[in-house]
Amino acid sequence: MNQLMIHLFDRFSVEQLKAISNEDLIDRIDSILVVEAVSGTLNDLTPEQMKMFEEALKKK
Repeated sequence: MNQLMIHLFDRFSVEQLKAISNEDLIDRIDSILVVEAVSGTLNDLTPEQMKMFEEALKKK
């Protein structure tokens, strides 16, 4: 996870990172962690479970 974060935030200059508020930075990191956690979970779903997941996404 640390390497992923380093890679993602390496795209920004030090000045750009300093301009991001702590709250916004925390929100961004939380979002990245959630996506990483969910993406691994989706690989374990059966075809039926994946269909249910996709249907739930369409409703939103």
